This record gives sequence, C-alpha cells and structure tokens, in this order.
Amino acid sequence: MPPVKKKASAPEPDKSVAIRMYNVGFGDAFLVRIPNGSSCCKILFDCGSIEAVDQPIGDIAKAIVRDVTDPDGTPRIDVIVATHRHKDHVSGFASAVWQTVQVKEVWMPWTEDETDAEARRIRDIQSRLALALDQSLTIKAAAAAASPTTPPVDFKRYQEVVSNALMLSNDKAMKTLHAGFEGQALRRFLPTKVNDERTFTTPALPGVRIHVMGPARSADVIRDMDPPKGQSYLRLNDALDAGRGPLPAPFDADFVQPTSGTLANLLPDDEVVIQQSSSLSEFAVAVALDKAVNGTSLMLMLEVAGTYLLFPGDAQWGTWQSVMADPQWRDLLTRVSFYKIGHHGSHNATPKDFVEKMVPEGISAMASTCTRSMWPDIPKPELLTALASKHANVVRSDQEDQPMPPGFTLSDGVVEVRVPL
Repeated sequence: MPPVKKKASAPEPDKSVAIRMYNVGFGDAFLVRIPNGSSCCKILFDCGSIEAVDQPIGDIAKAIVRDVTDPDGTPRIDVIVATHRHKDHVSGFASAVWQTVQVKEVWMPWTEDETDAEARRIRDIQSRLALALDQSLTIKAAAAAASPTTPPVDFKRYQEVVSNALMLSNDKAMKTLHAGFEGQALRRFLPTKVNDERTFTTPALPGVRIHVMGPARSADVIRDMDPPKGQSYLRLNDALDAGRGPLPAPFDADFVQPTSGTLANLLPDDEVVIQQSSSLSEFAVAVALDKAVNGTSLMLMLEVAGTYLLFPGDAQWGTWQSVMADPQWRDLLTRVSFYKIGHHGSHNATPKDFVEKMVPEGISAMASTCTRSMWPDIPKPELLTALASKHANVVRSDQEDQPMPPGFTLSDGVVEVRVPL
C-alpha cells in the first residue's frame, strides 16, 4: 500500500507588528501593519517634510500609496493619523495621489475640530502669530542682508520655524485630512470630551486598544509647553495665552523680552540672539509658537495583544508632564516595546525621566531625522546615548549605511522593524 501523503501545513500567520519608517528628511512618515487573521490593519502616522534628503515628499506619498495597495489594485489604509498641523508632519497630504486611497478613519488632535470653540481660539492665536512673525522676519532679514550685523543673525532658522506653522502653507494638506480620501472616512478629534474615551477601540482596528495620552484639554497644559530648568529649553511665560484679555500685537511694548531667569537649556546661539536686543523678541516668540503647535500634538499608545507601541508625535513638556503625572499612563510607559522618538530627537522632547526611569531594556526605537547645519543638536546625542545605555535598538532614517539591529531591515531607503506580539 503506497504511503499516504501528508497535506502541507498552512504557514503560521505572522505574529509581529511591522513598522516602516520612510526617509522623508526632516519630517515624519510611519506605516504600521498589524496582523489581523490572514490580512492586516494599516495605520499611517503623518506624511510630511520641510527638507527632503533623497526624494521629494510627493514621491514619498506615492511610495506609501504603492505600499498600501492591495492585490485587487485598490490602495487602502484603515486609519490615518495626523499628529499635528506642522508642515513636517502633513505636507505630503497635499498630493493628489491620496484621493484614490480608501480610508476608514482619520484621527487628528482635538484642536483641529472646527466645531470646537476652544480649538478655534487656539488655532486663531497661532495663525495670527505666525502671520505677524512671517512678515516681520521677512522685513528684518532683508534689512540685515543690506546692513549685516556682527555677529550675524541666522534669520533662516527662525523663518523656517514660522513657515512650518503657517496655516496657509499647510492649507491643501489640511483640506485633504478634513475632507479628502476615497469613501466616507470617519473623522475623530482626540481626545474626546468624554474622559472614559481616553482609551477606546474601533471596528477599523480589530484587536487594538488606543490610549490617547495627549494633547490634554486643560488650558494650563496647552499653554505650558516648556519644562522646568534642566528638562527643556525655553519658557516664554504666558505670551500665547489670549484667555486673560486681548492678545497684544506680537512686537509692541506689551510683548516683554523674557529675562535670563526664564531661559533654560537654549542652544547657545539662540540665547545670545534673544538676549542681545529687545528688538529681537521675534526669535523668542517664534520658538514659543513652534512649541505651542507641537503642544497640540497627538501622543498615542497602541496596545496589541499585550505589546505597547508609543507614537508621541512632537509632544513637548506640557503633554509629557501630564502623562507622567497620571498613574495609568505612567504604568503604560513602563511597558513600551517600540518608541517613535519624539520630535526628530530634539532637545525639547523625550524627557530624561522617561528614558532613565521608565523605558524597558531592549526596546526598538526609530528616529525620523536628518543632520542639518542650522539645528546641529538634532538628534540630540545625549538622548541617543541614554537609549543605548538601556540597550535599545535605535535606527535613524538618515543613515542608510548604519548596521541594522536585530528585527530591522533596510530596503530602498525605508527602514522596517518587526515587533513580536
């Protein structure tokens, strides 16, 4: 009797989360694939850049759409997350290619909710400041070019900070996020006003719990974008707070230059510039505006089968302080398996206490960043060293010749890590 042939066993389903980091230059674009039976759920965190390295952000957008195209030829993403409206996080959504993509849900911070009066107030303050700063810095840069100062002032770095926040420059991308994509995508503005919904589930992501750690809805937390001395880099007191009367024109007598006691951990050239003259108060306001927009950034923790993935966007001190003071959130931070390094590895994100006291040994971490002459301390070497001391596997988007740690692969400029479930 001939031997009975055994049927080939079906391959084991993939039991890992795949996270792809696209090399957008100075910006963010992360595609997350979470196994769901024989298929997967797809989440895109941001798509933007203010300085491309190898490819324009429009080409990156096309590459992402190719990567999410299913065998039937239809591109599909279950959830798109726009952490905040800075150009380096959303500019790629201005591409027409997104109109062909089927999307189930779009998540944005609550400050993007056009029906929320407080959200409109915050956006109006930021918009008016950005426009005023843009105009003033343009005039002063032209004057400085005609009559150079000693030492010279690097207007470009501050003009870029302001440009990143200008709503007009991000208008097309934000319209896509609010009303674009194929199908009738549900828009969520997070966190909702219901406290119990800080943690929620959605049919769009079966088996995933979403923990919305920030931004908080507290006016104090939104305003307080800067940490105490030793944790971040500038406090401009209440310059952005319009809740205590009319907002003054950004450069009139009411916009008082901060004293040295309010400055903490500025880059040396920033502090020199700001302290040189009260006429340079635009620089202090530009830094504060940048951080105010970052302060609205979504900070999300994805929980998948007991594995925790942290995506903090560009969250800064107000959000981090609120999170680390919350026992529930603090406990989750100690369970992280993957960390999207906040704010491109900047010195005004990723608190020291989080790395030293909460980050577990051996996590995987990604930094979407690039070295730029105007921001020489991004990514901050001390941060990368501190993560290395916790035996974290850290990969940067801009170093294609770097050896890949266990679980990481590099192909066509895209780094992917597999996080076991």
